[in-house]
Amino acid sequence: MRKAELLAPAGSLEAFFAAMENGADAVYCGLKEFSARARAKNFTISEVEMMAAYARQHKRRLYLALNTLIKEKELAQLVETLAALSGMGLDGLIIQDLGVWRLARRHFPSLPLHASTQMAVHNAAGVAMLARMGFARAVLARELSLAEIEEIGRQSAIELEHFVHGALCGSVNFFV
Repeated sequence: MRKAELLAPAGSLEAFFAAMENGADAVYCGLKEFSARARAKNFTISEVEMMAAYARQHKRRLYLALNTLIKEKELAQLVETLAALSGMGLDGLIIQDLGVWRLARRHFPSLPLHASTQMAVHNAAGVAMLARMGFARAVLARELSLAEIEEIGRQSAIELEHFVHGALCGSVNFFV
């Protein structure tokens, strides 16, 4: 069993550096496009690249939430974005859209994929399916109890993450 990971959200550079300086093991953020955290300032591709390098240098992790549903007219921009992200050394790409999964697995296999809580995975069968699909982590549905999470964890071959404050963007990751 691995140590729990303290994961903090960052919607601005100030929040990113505050999390890094105050003990977060990892930070997740979103781009100015394709992020469900639309009210955050969010980041450009070049800012994410700098943040990923900073996190690696300090032995921390950076995850990027690319977790909106992608419309047909956005596919070309999505492919360009995935191509730019694929060489940055991100520790995970948090997604909910299966079209993003397909593009990433087929054309950008170096990107580690995390299934967003928006996929509503709430049992071991769902986690097992994500493992077969090549996901490295499942962010479990927020409605689960600690006992349910533990039971899923006993059966899981991939990392599990769960929000500790309901709908707030703060989480502790349980590694089983």
